[in-house]
Amino acid sequence: MRTELKQEKKTKLLMLLGGLALVLVLAAFALYKINSNARAYELEQQKKQEAQQEYEEERLADLERQQEEEAKREAEEATEEAEERLGFIEGVTYDTGLTPESTQQQVMDVMHKMTHQKVRAEKKIGAIPMVEDTINQVYDAVSNSQFPNKDRMLEIADKWKNGWFDTIDADHNFFWEQKEGTIGKAYGVLSSAEEKEFIKVTFPELVQE
Repeated sequence: MRTELKQEKKTKLLMLLGGLALVLVLAAFALYKINSNARAYELEQQKKQEAQQEYEEERLADLERQQEEEAKREAEEATEEAEERLGFIEGVTYDTGLTPESTQQQVMDVMHKMTHQKVRAEKKIGAIPMVEDTINQVYDAVSNSQFPNKDRMLEIADKWKNGWFDTIDADHNFFWEQKEGTIGKAYGVLSSAEEKEFIKVTFPELVQE
Protein backbone atom coordinates (compact mmCIF):
# COMPACT_ATOMS: atom_id res chain seq x y z
CA MET A 1 0.00 0.00 0.00
CA ARG A 2 2.74 2.42 0.93
CA THR A 3 4.61 1.51 -2.23
CA GLU A 4 1.53 2.29 -4.33
CA LEU A 5 1.17 5.73 -2.69
CA LYS A 6 4.78 6.50 -3.39
CA GLN A 7 4.34 5.44 -6.97
CA GLU A 8 1.21 7.58 -7.29
CA LYS A 9 3.00 10.64 -5.81
CA LYS A 10 5.92 10.07 -8.14
CA THR A 11 3.60 9.87 -11.13
CA LYS A 12 1.79 13.07 -10.11
CA LEU A 13 5.13 14.83 -9.58
CA LEU A 14 6.29 13.74 -13.00
CA MET A 15 3.03 14.94 -14.53
CA LEU A 16 3.36 18.25 -12.70
CA LEU A 17 6.93 18.70 -13.87
CA GLY A 18 5.93 17.71 -17.39
CA GLY A 19 3.10 20.22 -17.35
CA LEU A 20 5.40 22.91 -16.01
CA ALA A 21 7.96 22.12 -18.69
CA LEU A 22 5.22 22.34 -21.33
CA VAL A 23 4.10 25.68 -19.96
CA LEU A 24 7.68 26.95 -20.05
CA VAL A 25 8.10 25.71 -23.62
CA LEU A 26 4.83 27.33 -24.68
CA ALA A 27 5.78 30.54 -22.88
CA ALA A 28 9.19 30.55 -24.56
CA PHE A 29 7.61 29.92 -27.95
CA ALA A 30 5.04 32.67 -27.38
CA LEU A 31 7.82 35.06 -26.34
CA TYR A 32 9.80 34.10 -29.45
CA LYS A 33 6.77 34.75 -31.66
CA ILE A 34 6.15 38.10 -29.97
CA ASN A 35 9.77 39.13 -30.42
CA SER A 36 9.76 37.82 -33.98
CA ASN A 37 6.58 39.72 -34.84
CA ALA A 38 7.93 42.85 -33.18
CA ARG A 39 11.16 42.57 -35.17
CA ALA A 40 9.21 41.97 -38.36
CA TYR A 41 7.08 45.02 -37.59
CA GLU A 42 10.19 47.10 -36.93
CA LEU A 43 11.75 45.94 -40.20
CA GLU A 44 8.55 46.74 -42.06
CA GLN A 45 8.38 50.20 -40.51
CA GLN A 46 12.07 50.74 -41.29
CA LYS A 47 11.50 49.75 -44.92
CA LYS A 48 8.55 52.14 -45.10
CA GLN A 49 10.66 54.95 -43.65
CA GLU A 50 13.50 54.20 -46.07
CA ALA A 51 11.06 54.11 -48.99
CA GLN A 52 9.53 57.41 -47.84
CA GLN A 53 12.98 58.97 -47.45
CA GLU A 54 14.01 57.73 -50.90
CA TYR A 55 10.82 59.17 -52.36
CA GLU A 56 11.46 62.53 -50.69
CA GLU A 57 15.06 62.57 -51.91
CA GLU A 58 13.95 61.78 -55.48
CA ARG A 59 11.24 64.43 -55.26
CA LEU A 60 13.72 67.03 -54.03
CA ALA A 61 16.21 66.02 -56.74
CA ASP A 62 13.50 66.37 -59.40
CA LEU A 63 12.55 69.76 -57.97
CA GLU A 64 16.17 70.92 -58.03
CA ARG A 65 16.55 69.72 -61.64
CA GLN A 66 13.40 71.57 -62.61
CA GLN A 67 14.62 74.74 -60.88
CA GLU A 68 18.02 74.45 -62.57
CA GLU A 69 16.42 73.93 -65.97
CA GLU A 70 14.08 76.86 -65.39
CA ALA A 71 16.97 79.08 -64.30
CA LYS A 72 19.00 78.01 -67.34
CA ARG A 73 16.05 78.66 -69.64
CA GLU A 74 15.47 82.09 -68.11
CA ALA A 75 19.18 82.93 -68.44
CA GLU A 76 19.17 81.86 -72.09
CA GLU A 77 16.05 83.89 -72.79
CA ALA A 78 17.58 86.92 -71.05
CA THR A 79 20.77 86.52 -73.09
CA GLU A 80 18.84 86.21 -76.34
CA GLU A 81 16.75 89.28 -75.47
CA ALA A 82 19.90 91.25 -74.61
CA GLU A 83 21.61 90.14 -77.81
CA GLU A 84 18.65 91.28 -79.88
CA ARG A 85 18.51 94.62 -78.07
CA LEU A 86 22.27 95.29 -78.17
CA GLY A 87 22.97 93.74 -81.58
CA PHE A 88 23.43 90.04 -82.29
CA ILE A 89 27.01 88.86 -81.84
CA GLU A 90 28.77 85.95 -83.48
CA GLY A 91 32.46 85.16 -83.53
CA VAL A 92 33.45 86.40 -80.06
CA THR A 93 37.16 86.23 -79.16
CA TYR A 94 39.19 87.62 -76.26
CA ASP A 95 42.51 88.08 -78.03
CA THR A 96 43.43 90.31 -81.00
CA GLY A 97 45.76 87.76 -82.56
CA LEU A 98 47.85 90.62 -83.95
CA THR A 99 51.54 90.16 -84.82
CA PRO A 100 54.19 92.47 -86.34
CA GLU A 101 53.27 90.92 -89.70
CA SER A 102 49.54 91.75 -89.44
CA THR A 103 48.13 93.61 -92.44
CA GLN A 104 46.16 96.85 -92.37
CA GLN A 105 42.98 94.92 -93.05
CA GLN A 106 43.63 92.55 -90.15
CA VAL A 107 44.25 95.44 -87.73
CA MET A 108 41.15 97.26 -89.01
CA ASP A 109 39.10 94.13 -88.53
CA VAL A 110 40.26 93.88 -84.90
CA MET A 111 39.53 97.56 -84.22
CA HIS A 112 36.13 97.22 -85.88
CA LYS A 113 35.22 94.28 -83.62
CA MET A 114 36.45 96.19 -80.55
CA THR A 115 34.05 99.06 -81.25
CA HIS A 116 31.08 96.68 -80.97
CA GLN A 117 31.39 96.87 -77.18
CA LYS A 118 30.39 100.54 -77.23
CA VAL A 119 28.17 101.26 -80.25
CA ARG A 120 24.54 100.86 -81.17
CA ALA A 121 24.02 98.80 -84.30
CA GLU A 122 21.31 96.47 -85.55
CA LYS A 123 23.78 93.68 -86.23
CA LYS A 124 27.30 93.11 -84.94
CA ILE A 125 29.45 90.36 -86.40
CA GLY A 126 32.46 89.57 -84.23
CA ALA A 127 33.54 91.12 -80.94
CA ILE A 128 36.84 91.66 -79.13
CA PRO A 129 36.98 93.33 -75.70
CA MET A 130 37.77 97.04 -75.63
CA VAL A 131 40.23 96.89 -72.73
CA GLU A 132 43.64 98.39 -71.98
CA ASP A 133 45.55 95.38 -73.29
CA THR A 134 43.74 95.17 -76.65
CA ILE A 135 43.90 98.95 -77.10
CA ASN A 136 47.67 98.89 -76.52
CA GLN A 137 48.05 96.04 -78.99
CA VAL A 138 46.30 97.89 -81.82
CA TYR A 139 48.04 101.17 -80.93
CA ASP A 140 51.46 99.51 -81.15
CA ALA A 141 50.53 97.68 -84.35
CA VAL A 142 49.43 100.92 -86.04
CA SER A 143 52.34 102.98 -84.64
CA ASN A 144 54.92 100.57 -86.05
CA SER A 145 53.21 100.21 -89.42
CA GLN A 146 53.35 101.84 -92.82
CA PHE A 147 49.63 101.38 -93.48
CA PRO A 148 47.97 103.63 -96.10
CA ASN A 149 45.43 104.66 -93.44
CA LYS A 150 47.96 104.88 -90.61
CA ASP A 151 47.19 108.52 -89.70
CA ARG A 152 43.45 107.96 -89.29
CA MET A 153 43.89 104.63 -87.54
CA LEU A 154 46.48 106.08 -85.16
CA GLU A 155 44.22 109.03 -84.39
CA ILE A 156 41.45 106.59 -83.41
CA ALA A 157 43.77 104.33 -81.41
CA ASP A 158 45.18 107.38 -79.60
CA LYS A 159 41.65 108.48 -78.57
CA TRP A 160 40.95 105.00 -77.20
CA LYS A 161 44.29 104.93 -75.38
CA ASN A 162 43.30 108.17 -73.64
CA GLY A 163 39.83 106.91 -72.74
CA TRP A 164 37.89 109.10 -75.16
CA PHE A 165 35.02 107.22 -76.78
CA ASP A 166 32.53 110.00 -77.52
CA THR A 167 32.90 109.43 -81.28
CA ILE A 168 33.23 105.63 -81.14
CA ASP A 169 30.22 105.28 -83.48
CA ALA A 170 32.07 107.33 -86.12
CA ASP A 171 35.19 105.21 -85.52
CA HIS A 172 33.10 102.08 -86.05
CA ASN A 173 31.60 103.39 -89.27
CA PHE A 174 35.05 104.25 -90.65
CA PHE A 175 36.11 100.62 -90.33
CA TRP A 176 32.68 99.43 -91.46
CA GLU A 177 32.91 101.53 -94.63
CA GLN A 178 36.44 100.28 -95.32
CA LYS A 179 34.96 96.77 -95.32
CA GLU A 180 32.20 98.02 -97.63
CA GLY A 181 29.59 96.99 -95.11
CA THR A 182 25.94 96.94 -96.06
CA ILE A 183 24.32 96.08 -92.72
CA GLY A 184 25.25 96.93 -89.14
CA LYS A 185 26.09 100.61 -89.45
CA ALA A 186 26.46 102.21 -86.01
CA TYR A 187 23.81 104.79 -85.11
CA GLY A 188 24.86 105.83 -81.61
CA VAL A 189 26.83 105.04 -78.47
CA LEU A 190 25.74 102.63 -75.73
CA SER A 191 25.10 104.03 -72.27
CA SER A 192 27.36 102.92 -69.42
CA ALA A 193 24.67 100.52 -68.18
CA GLU A 194 24.14 99.09 -71.67
CA GLU A 195 27.87 98.57 -72.13
CA LYS A 196 28.06 96.71 -68.82
CA GLU A 197 25.19 94.50 -69.96
CA PHE A 198 26.94 93.94 -73.30
CA ILE A 199 30.12 92.87 -71.51
CA LYS A 200 28.18 90.57 -69.19
CA VAL A 201 26.44 88.88 -72.11
CA THR A 202 29.31 88.86 -74.61
CA PHE A 203 32.44 88.60 -72.47
CA PRO A 204 31.37 86.72 -69.30
CA GLU A 205 34.99 85.83 -68.51
CA LEU A 206 35.68 89.54 -67.91
CA VAL A 207 32.85 89.89 -65.40
CA GLN A 208 33.96 89.90 -61.78
CA GLU A 209 31.48 88.38 -59.33
